[in-house]
Amino acid sequence: MRYRKVAGALVATALVFGATTASVTATAQPGAMASGATLMAPNQADEEFVSMMIPHHYQALVMSQMAPTRSSDSTVLALADRIDVEQGLEIMMMQNWQSWNGLEVTNAEQAYQQMLQNPEMLEQMGMATQEELDDLSASTGTAFDVLFLELMIPHHQGAIDMIVNFLPNSSDFILQDWAYEMLNTQYVQIVEMEAILADKT
Repeated sequence: MRYRKVAGALVATALVFGATTASVTATAQPGAMASGATLMAPNQADEEFVSMMIPHHYQALVMSQMAPTRSSDSTVLALADRIDVEQGLEIMMMQNWQSWNGLEVTNAEQAYQQMLQNPEMLEQMGMATQEELDDLSASTGTAFDVLFLELMIPHHQGAIDMIVNFLPNSSDFILQDWAYEMLNTQYVQIVEMEAILADKT
């Protein structure tokens, strides 16, 4: 897939960006370094956003990776592949961000499994329950496509709500840029998914 061909390049860009940021900070004059640290230091909202968005993204991977063996719709398959690649890269970028800032790196799968045990949190974040995931896994063809879209649309909307609530409270400019990109991408994909779903129902 075209999106998988660019994945390695995007990862490399993210890693180089992190190394460049660290190099600039290390070589700055003391006064400038202190000023930069004040501007860039993450706050609690930044840390909580990343630690919650990582397992939220992980569920999108779980759902998207079901598609190749269950769907025969090229549009749905292409969408699922984009979500898998994009959100997989974003998980890696957020984990790198945690590492750059000396924070504990969130284990995406472990955090996701813990989140599945909290139905109220799942509902607040637009995430699918284990029962819904089981239904998705057991479906094929059009039934899979419809349920995939019905679950992924609120999942994306949950991410958008998280971003909208996060941005006014963030102090990290890099993370803010990433969050805006996530918001734009997921909004566009919601519009796309709603159109596909309308054609199937």
